[in-house]
Amino acid sequence: MQKLLNKPQHTEKRSCRSVFPTRIAVIAVFLLVIATALILFFIHYGGKRTYRYTPDTKIILYHLINDETYGSNEYLFVKEADFEEQLKTLRDEGYQTFFADEPYKIKNGEKAVVITFDDGYEDNYTIAFPLLQKYGMKATVFLPSSMIGTEGHLSEAQIKEMQESGLFHFGSHTVTHAKLDTALSEEIERELSESKTAIEAIIGKPVTALAYPNGAYNDMVELFAEKHGYLYCYTTNPPQEPYYENTALPRSYVTRNMPIEEFRALLVTE
Repeated sequence: MQKLLNKPQHTEKRSCRSVFPTRIAVIAVFLLVIATALILFFIHYGGKRTYRYTPDTKIILYHLINDETYGSNEYLFVKEADFEEQLKTLRDEGYQTFFADEPYKIKNGEKAVVITFDDGYEDNYTIAFPLLQKYGMKATVFLPSSMIGTEGHLSEAQIKEMQESGLFHFGSHTVTHAKLDTALSEEIERELSESKTAIEAIIGKPVTALAYPNGAYNDMVELFAEKHGYLYCYTTNPPQEPYYENTALPRSYVTRNMPIEEFRALLVTE
C-alpha cells in the first residue's frame, strides 16, 4: 500500500521539474520579443516621437506671395497684403513659429505653427522674407534642387542670405519636382539623395525635411525617405487625425483671396 501511495508523489515531482524549464523558456522568448520590438521602434523613429497634430499646432502651406499672377494656378498666388494680415493674426493670437525640421521641439498644448513654402519661388525672398523679418517669424522653403538659380526661382546667394538670417530653413522638394508615387525605385532614390546633397552644399547644414511634390507618395517612398535621412516628410493632405507618422505629415493650404476668418479656421480645425 505504501508503494502505491508513493508512486503518484514521485510522478508529481517529475512533472514539476519538466514544467519549470518550459516556463523559463516561454518567459525568455517573451522578453526577447519585447526587447526586439523596442530596438526596432528606436531604429525606426531615430529617437524622435511621432508628431501629435493638435488644434493648437498647425502646418500651413504657401507657394507664392505675389499680387500679380501668371500661369494656370492663380490660386497659389497669395496677395502681399493678405500674407501680412495672416502673419499679424498669428502674432496677435500668440502663435510661435517653428521650422519644418523641428516639430519635436513643439510642446503639447503650445500654440505653434510651421510655415512652409513649396518650390522656392523668388518672391519668397523679395516679398515674404521682409515680412517675416518684420514680424520675427520662421519659415521653411522646400526646394527642387534643379530649379535653384533658374528664372523666377531663388538663387544660391538668396538662399544663403535667408538661411543666415536665422528665419529660414530649407528642405528638399526632390531634384526635378518628380511625382514619386509612380517613379521607379532607382529614380526615387536619386531624386531624394541628389537634392539633399545639393541643398546641403549651399546651406552648410544637414537637410532633414522633405515635401513630396504634388503630395504624391506611397509606402516605398516613405521607406526611401527614411533611408536617406529625412526625419520629417510633408504631404499636401489637410489634417484629419490627431496623430501622424513623421513621414506623412499633413499641411493646410493657404490660397489666394482666402478670407481671414477662413485662415483662422485652419488654425483651430481639429
